[in-house]
Amino acid sequence: MALILMAGAAQAQAAADLLPAKYREAGVIKLVTDAKYPPFQYIDDTGNMVGFEVDLWDAIAERLGVDLEVTSVAFDSLIPGVQSGRWDIAMEGITDNAERQQVVSFVDYGYTTSSAYVLEEKGGSVNGHLDLCGLNGAAQSGTEWAGFITAELARACTEAGKAAPTLSEFGTSDATLLSLYSARTNFVLTSAASAQEIMKAAPRPVKVVPMPILPRKPSGIAFRKDETDLGEALLAGLKEVRADGTYEKIYAEWNVQPMMIDHEPGINLTTVPSN
Repeated sequence: MALILMAGAAQAQAAADLLPAKYREAGVIKLVTDAKYPPFQYIDDTGNMVGFEVDLWDAIAERLGVDLEVTSVAFDSLIPGVQSGRWDIAMEGITDNAERQQVVSFVDYGYTTSSAYVLEEKGGSVNGHLDLCGLNGAAQSGTEWAGFITAELARACTEAGKAAPTLSEFGTSDATLLSLYSARTNFVLTSAASAQEIMKAAPRPVKVVPMPILPRKPSGIAFRKDETDLGEALLAGLKEVRADGTYEKIYAEWNVQPMMIDHEPGINLTTVPSN
């Protein structure tokens, strides 16, 4: 047991040693998120930010020996804010894809999963992705789901001889869901992990429609492309969190195990094919 503890301490120290000097000396990393997205991160009834990603980034920061200064802004401001240097890293279920890798890099820690949500009273005939053809879909601006509606879903509908769905984009997750509740749109495409929270908070009963045709893609911590040393430190901290069981515990506590990685984390990983 003593040897195991010593090995763990050595790994944690190695992760902290990888952190660039400017962050070690400041003792702070500036993180930006969009804290309106349960169960990833949101403000609870006591005014505190909570969520499974909050627990995960706190655990990584602990391994690196720094505090996090967390700011919440609109989702589509996250990557530009990191790219410009206003914040050091961004984390909010951000899908790592080729387009985003043009401007930032990612430490990939999990998967992006997708479901469609329809009003139960109107969704009796909606049981799969082809039932969404010709309907007006909603997604939050800047997210992968907007592209899924106009690309993967549209292509599947066209190949089936049906009309492609249309897309309405909204600036926040709340506004996106409100468009469904008010019947301005027919379905919302967003994370499968949000199902429990969406169904609990919805003012009208909501039906979840699985989207197995959509790919699982890595989600990651965005950092500036020229700060590879910061990326390596974050990756080492993440590996330490996985090695001691904290990672699995966090995902289990928040009931989001389908979003866990089942392989070694990495930087700028490739798309994980759908099953």
